Amino acid sequence: MEAVPWLMLAASMRIVAFAGGLIAVPALIIANVALLLAFVIVAWRMVLISDGQSGLGQLAFSQQLRMTRHVLLPILGLLVVATVAAAASGLFTRPGTFMLGFDGIAFDQHTHAGRVWSGFVAAIVLLMVLQVDESAKPSLFRAMREFMRRIRWLLPGVLLVGASAILLAPIQGWFRLWIRDIWLGQGVPIGVKALLSLSYVVIFATLRLWLTVAILVFALRQSYRA
Repeated sequence: MEAVPWLMLAASMRIVAFAGGLIAVPALIIANVALLLAFVIVAWRMVLISDGQSGLGQLAFSQQLRMTRHVLLPILGLLVVATVAAAASGLFTRPGTFMLGFDGIAFDQHTHAGRVWSGFVAAIVLLMVLQVDESAKPSLFRAMREFMRRIRWLLPGVLLVGASAILLAPIQGWFRLWIRDIWLGQGVPIGVKALLSLSYVVIFATLRLWLTVAILVFALRQSYRA
């Protein structure tokens, strides 16, 4: 529940960004920062639940903001490289979904490949965030080396995250159609429609984020025990 306000902010800013205009870029930045802060909260709680130790919950807000910069900029570079590689390969009909790899951690992707990719991005983000516990500046390359070192456990975790997102997609799609029918219908106040839409997005974002982090923390914990 602690992550829900940040997810609400991320969802609201995504709506603003998709509307376009000069406010789109600042809104998208705020959405990504809010999503990462929500990710950190859930990761901290999951580590504690799995009998691990983490100081993420004790970070001051200014420290959290510095961490978001050190994490999001390298992740943005990773997304750009992956999108260009996917487009150049010709293997994917919608290579743009790779650019949404971070967004897809909490919000639904458009393709199955994108959903699995978001699972991988989530694993890298988790490893980068946990570096803060070691009093180290988050490093993308160090996180990728750590992923390869623990690939025996983390790769199945990523695939399981992708599978859960694929299974969740048609359920979310059914609710999306229901919300659309409400918007097209008559007699429902516009405020109620807006509240239902935001609640729908936040509920599924919370569920998807919780599942993703829970699976990856469990996989990482098993790798430590092994």
